[in-house]
Amino acid sequence: MNEQKSSPANAQRIWRVADLPKERSPATYVVCNEGQEPSRVTLQKRLRQVLDLLRAGPVYCASPVRLSDIVHILKRDQAIKVETTMYPGDPDTGASSYGVYSLLSTVDPEPLEVAA
Repeated sequence: MNEQKSSPANAQRIWRVADLPKERSPATYVVCNEGQEPSRVTLQKRLRQVLDLLRAGPVYCASPVRLSDIVHILKRDQAIKVETTMYPGDPDTGASSYGVYSLLSTVDPEPLEVAA
């Protein structure tokens, strides 16, 4: 876990399910982690939505839509590297610290094969 002073300007806040990417059908991705051979994963439903969300940019951890369990599954079961960076809250207002997820793995959709 990393600590910084202020969150990225492009961090996405997910207030409701409608804020997630719409596509939920199965899709295959190529995952590249430093020092490892590329792997392929096929994801669908909420796993795909959260991965597509992370591919678009950083995401606030706290959300009315439960994201942490999906991020945990992506990390544990699919070996997708996601960093949680913590930011300080405002002690004057009583706001506590908060986190932002960032995708560290390079993840791209698998290219579609074109029939000859």
